[in-house]
Amino acid sequence: MKFKVTVAGAGPGGESYILPAVREAVAAADVLVGGQRALAPFFTAGKELLPVTADLRGLAEQLRLLAREKKVVVLVSGDPGFYSLLTYLRRYFSADELEVIPGVSSVQVAFARLAEPWQDAVFFSTHGRVGADIINDLLLPGKKAVLTDKVWTPGRIARAMLDCGARDSAVALCRSLTTAAEKIFLTKLSALTDLDEGDCVMVIIDE
Repeated sequence: MKFKVTVAGAGPGGESYILPAVREAVAAADVLVGGQRALAPFFTAGKELLPVTADLRGLAEQLRLLAREKKVVVLVSGDPGFYSLLTYLRRYFSADELEVIPGVSSVQVAFARLAEPWQDAVFFSTHGRVGADIINDLLLPGKKAVLTDKVWTPGRIARAMLDCGARDSAVALCRSLTTAAEKIFLTKLSALTDLDEGDCVMVIIDE
């Protein structure tokens, strides 16, 4: 590899939340790699684009080959260190072969919108996982934030928690943060039992 592969956080969705350091890396790049959402703000940047799909087979080798001659930036939603493609890339690249630029996570924004400190919170994600595996941890007291998906929706998680004896805790559903469609819904776990909308940051306050 001639160049390091840069992994940069593209923020939670709104373009104003893309950090200047990320924009500088994109401006210097030859190739931008990422999912459609992460690449969308840079479609007009005049760079070679390499979309990433759910099939990651061969991606690491492709990046390694590209980095022999070109500056490659892999764009991920939110922050690279929080449930992103960085976890996968570290299986194939050493720390010295990567440059990681942090971004703003949707979880950070969710707690900011709620005016809640998050240094004492515990974080979970159902993306690509079996949501049932985290239910026992969600029963513990304290602040929790869960990245939900279309399979393990907030409603399904709430039903599972209540079935296991959870208290009817306060909960906030934070959707499309930093975009024009942003919406925050404050309620209780019991009120979510019929809610089947998917992707959001689900913040559970159980103190």
